[in-house]
Amino acid sequence: MRKALPSGTLTVAVLLAVAIMLGWWALGIRQTRAGRPPATYAGPTGQVEDVSGPVAFVDVSVITMDSEETLPRHTVLVEDGKITAIGPSRSIHVPAGIHRVDGRGRYLTPGLTDAHTHISFPEDLLPYVANGVTTIVNMGSEPDVPILEWRAEVARGERLGPTIFAARFVDGLREDGPGHAYLVSSEEQVRAAAVAAKAEGFDLIKAYNREPGMSGILEAGQVMIVHAEEYLYTHFNRTTDSRLIPSAIEMTLDAGAYVVPNLSAYEVIARQWGSRAVLDDFLAMPDLKYAHPFWREYWARGRYLDREGSIMGRLDFLRHLTGEFNDAGIPLLLGTDSPPIPGMIAGFSIHDDLRNLVMSGLSPYEALEAGTRNAGEFFARYVPGSEPFGTIAVGQRADMILLDDNPLEDAANLARRSGVMVRGRWLSEARLQQLMDELARSFEMGESEAALDSLRD
Repeated sequence: MRKALPSGTLTVAVLLAVAIMLGWWALGIRQTRAGRPPATYAGPTGQVEDVSGPVAFVDVSVITMDSEETLPRHTVLVEDGKITAIGPSRSIHVPAGIHRVDGRGRYLTPGLTDAHTHISFPEDLLPYVANGVTTIVNMGSEPDVPILEWRAEVARGERLGPTIFAARFVDGLREDGPGHAYLVSSEEQVRAAAVAAKAEGFDLIKAYNREPGMSGILEAGQVMIVHAEEYLYTHFNRTTDSRLIPSAIEMTLDAGAYVVPNLSAYEVIARQWGSRAVLDDFLAMPDLKYAHPFWREYWARGRYLDREGSIMGRLDFLRHLTGEFNDAGIPLLLGTDSPPIPGMIAGFSIHDDLRNLVMSGLSPYEALEAGTRNAGEFFARYVPGSEPFGTIAVGQRADMILLDDNPLEDAANLARRSGVMVRGRWLSEARLQQLMDELARSFEMGESEAALDSLRD
């Protein structure tokens, strides 16, 4: 049985962080994009389309994510932000006047979820959508970041962005703790923090905790582990002893917890570990023009430059561990920890996380599952009342990506888009590129707030 705090329907998703932090028990460099298509690949038609009304995807191959089966020559109808019908094109009537999207030779998948982000600016939102990320989990931001306002504006259709699930930091009392967390030192304070977070409107609690060890953390009712390396710091005692993998699997399965491996974040950290040259490469990435100028300045501080040695061996072990977790049936989720970590550009880095899962031994379908169905199942289970999403089925939130090539053959094809639908709004790839170019120009002119006009309906 899971232990629950007396906070109504608040999901206490206590989540581990990458920094070396101790809390109360209860409560990586991206590789060069060479070898994979650019994340803003233009579809074959190049048509500029931005439609908020009813839409029909006609004669498309549908990957529902309920199974590995692809449904050819199907039609999907969308109205009022929901999927209203799906079936063979010959049997689906498309009402007159509905906007038709030609799906011939293309593939329709659910939109992706990035289950670990830390956004700080409204301009951070568009790059996620432009890369097919239609849902994000914000694992905490500074106190002056109006994340709950942005969440509501997106839900009302007033701001273009992914659906946002927001977490509140909770941490133990310590000198190096985040200043924007609830700081607690007793069980009573933990429970009070949970009640306060729910009253404020947060969906989740993110807690920093290692003190009880991984078994104690999971036994206490943790439902998600963020960063696979947290197993290294706890259960593996900072070793890469493969003999401990079976017990790590057993305790995680017994707890029913989900795992966000965050391999893309660990990869960029490992590559820039003590390396000015690698950091400079990150700062010269062409896609960084789509990031708020603050992030370039933040990255340039070189938070990993004073590190010595190499952690590449740990990265190899974490990929192996992730593959073993997947084979054992532990549900995995995509997560990037973008955009604060140097090299992790909002939205773009999701493709690096997919690549790392495939490098860990997952099939393209299993990697896609981590960013779609698994995410929808997690929130259906732990955030009561949230809209259903994560598959293509009648009644699901209409978050979808129209692709030019089959992602089940190569997960990199998730970057070869013809367009994205987010909450029922269809944006062709040409329209998304327009918006992204406007965003980049606003940054160049030092008018980042001017980009808000492009991000609103």
